[in-house]
Amino acid sequence: MAKTSLRKVKKYMDDRANELKTLALRGDPWFFLCASSFIEYMAKLDKGECTNQTDYKDFLNKYLFVEKSKYADFRYSNPQTKLVDQMYHVLRCGLVHSFSLIPDPKATTKGGKNRSILLAHKSSTFQHLQPYVNNKKRPKVDGCIFIAEEFADDLAKMTQDLFAKASKRSEIVLRNNILKWVNKYPPVSANF
Repeated sequence: MAKTSLRKVKKYMDDRANELKTLALRGDPWFFLCASSFIEYMAKLDKGECTNQTDYKDFLNKYLFVEKSKYADFRYSNPQTKLVDQMYHVLRCGLVHSFSLIPDPKATTKGGKNRSILLAHKSSTFQHLQPYVNNKKRPKVDGCIFIAEEFADDLAKMTQDLFAKASKRSEIVLRNNILKWVNKYPPVSANF
């Protein structure tokens, strides 16, 4: 297999980010599964190897939470619950690995909360990263609403930021990590 270039990887990931935007417009939940898998792959590009919980959260903090302070600023009604943790437990472990928004027992023991992330589209009356608390439901819902279209825009920006950083002369390690991962585990594509 021929080695690939950073430019080719960037183009491929930009194209996938644009596809996510299109998928978000459909109004179904498939966007969220694809977006969650996309984040997982991007974290692996950043690290250059398989990621664990810490790597995944570090990636989100570096590229999504820093650039988009609305993620870092989000607060659940329970102050011990953090959005970065719920994104790991619900989007990565729950949605990608279990096809559910309910974290598995292992994730629950590590802080994953049922329905701490709720999914919606612009056609709803909700706003992106709006807190949602329902005290009448048992167990109580303490959630963050993710709006597909806005989340897709944020993921596209996250992708641009990762590759802008990797293009800097001083970012040899990041550039090598991306190429190392892609050459070892090429993304889904007929032409990669």
